[in-house]
Amino acid sequence: MIEQTLPDEPNFCFVPAYDVEVDAQQIHIVFEGLAGHVPTALVTLDLDNALDLCDKLNRRLGYDREDWTAMAAASMQAEDDDPEGGALH
Repeated sequence: MIEQTLPDEPNFCFVPAYDVEVDAQQIHIVFEGLAGHVPTALVTLDLDNALDLCDKLNRRLGYDREDWTAMAAASMQAEDDDPEGGALH
């Protein structure tokens, strides 16, 4: 596992779990520049609802879908580079 330190003023966004094996989608938080995610207690009934919720939450942070999906993709890529990767919690 790679040790990561949260910056003093982190950029973060909300993303769906993208778990295709289940209908319900847990919402996660990803931090720019850090691998992995932080799970939340937020859950939606399907991916479409999760995307809509994340759009609403991220809009308040100044991100459109293109911005937050790019941040999520970078986090997932960094997680793939960590052989023991996973959630930050």
